Amino acid sequence: MKEHPRVFSGSQEAAGTRRPAPILVVEDNPVNQKVLATLLRKRGYEVDVANDGAQAVQRAAEKNYGLILMDLQMPVLDGYEAAKLIRSFTVSACPPIIAVTAHTLNGEKQQCLEAGMNGYLPKPVDSHELIECVERCLRSA
Repeated sequence: MKEHPRVFSGSQEAAGTRRPAPILVVEDNPVNQKVLATLLRKRGYEVDVANDGAQAVQRAAEKNYGLILMDLQMPVLDGYEAAKLIRSFTVSACPPIIAVTAHTLNGEKQQCLEAGMNGYLPKPVDSHELIECVERCLRSA
């Protein structure tokens, strides 16, 4: 049986039919970057890519994203710390942050929540799960 993406919380009403804000993919592996970005762009989403957590923090400070897909283990700044920093300055426009990780251990959910993330997708990412999760997050953001 296939598991569904684990989204921890949803909240607000979708805002009409306006075009969704861009998605930030934070991933240090070039192959994973390309796979995620290609899947999202094929569905019509605008996608920016950051190579590590520090770049993610900088991009999130400069641009409003509708969703951030965050790898957890990266050089320079890991996904946990990057999420905490992004949450510290995006109080009014907090985009959902979804961890994309190969680590799906029992304590992972709690660590993601404590870092300010809204859910996680296990690697390797299933394309249908990814799109379902993205669409759900963007509707509730």
